[in-house]
Amino acid sequence: MSVLKHRMTLIFTNRVIWLYVFLKRQFTTILVIENRHSVVLTQRAYRRKYRGKQAPSDNTIRRLVSNFLEYGTVGDQHTVHQRPRR
Repeated sequence: MSVLKHRMTLIFTNRVIWLYVFLKRQFTTILVIENRHSVVLTQRAYRRKYRGKQAPSDNTIRRLVSNFLEYGTVGDQHTVHQRPRR
């Protein structure tokens, strides 16, 4: 496999994994809203949907909801630290 094909495969794989994680976060946020912000009910619904997978912790669920309410997205909010200019 050429280097270019290998890089393209890695990029595609990373994007698919990112999309899958994003969809799980989105599903979790929707569950919280549907379950009247109950963390326990959300975890139970998550376990029913994704059998055999561990449900997100209560802190993770609260962080996803607070990010969604504050920023309108379930993605991580990264701050960019720039080096000081000389």
